[in-house]
Amino acid sequence: MAEANGPQQRRLLSVAYSASSVLTGPVLLGLLIDWVAGTLPWLTIAGVFVGMGGLFVLLIRFSQPKGPPT
Repeated sequence: MAEANGPQQRRLLSVAYSASSVLTGPVLLGLLIDWVAGTLPWLTIAGVFVGMGGLFVLLIRFSQPKGPPT
């Protein structure tokens, strides 16, 4: 695991960890449901789109400035 020295680096690491889990979580869940239900590949593809949508929302949220408006 990488060691974060400053707050900016910690923020970057948190974005990277969050982005990877937001993208892969729905895909793996869709794959599991597809495997159990026998409907390959439809829910896996839906999981890809849900994960991409979640990733875009996450990246937009993290790109917004923090703190009170001036």
